[in-house]
Amino acid sequence: MTQNIYPTMRLRPNAAAQAIRQGFPWIYNNEMVLDRRSKKLPAGSVVIVEDCERRPIGLGGINPDSKIAVRMLDRDIEAEINQTWFLKRLNTAPHLREVLFEQPFYRLVHAEADGMPGVIIDRFGSLAVVQPNAAWAEQRLAVLSQALLEVEGITCVLKNAGGRSRALEGLDSRNDILIGEPPETTVDVPMNGAVYKADLISGQKNGSLF
Repeated sequence: MTQNIYPTMRLRPNAAAQAIRQGFPWIYNNEMVLDRRSKKLPAGSVVIVEDCERRPIGLGGINPDSKIAVRMLDRDIEAEINQTWFLKRLNTAPHLREVLFEQPFYRLVHAEADGMPGVIIDRFGSLAVVQPNAAWAEQRLAVLSQALLEVEGITCVLKNAGGRSRALEGLDSRNDILIGEPPETTVDVPMNGAVYKADLISGQKNGSLF
């Protein structure tokens, strides 16, 4: 049994429970039983999701104030959403990208497709730029940043809070340097035989990262 005791959330009878079991990553607020207790849960809390017959489906990150009430994180209800959990997903993602990219300049994590709903991570060599566009990820940003440092070659982690969906999640628009020292100048990004300039520092201020 897991040492974590997660709150339990239940689907309404009209919810597409089978689709969620098969991998659909979102549960909308009109598909969940959102009572007084659940509405008091802090945005980003991890919950056990059950169907209307109280059969467990998996773990999700809840935001009672968002149209997307729950983002599914893991099918194992005993999983711990910790640094090891993040690192497992981070170590899977590069193998998929390295088939196409000779150098580490690519989108390392593309949200639901890489098992991190609402999270975008772009890699620029030794730098990682994180867009935590969901409350569950925002609440675990420090743990995610530490996991990124365990990915070979990454020494600096920046936060880009310019994603438009953050406002829908009730999150702020404050960018930050999470770990390490960012470059003082633009970063050279090799792509398709050319070299582009990425101004990560200015981009952090205006949300213009690509």
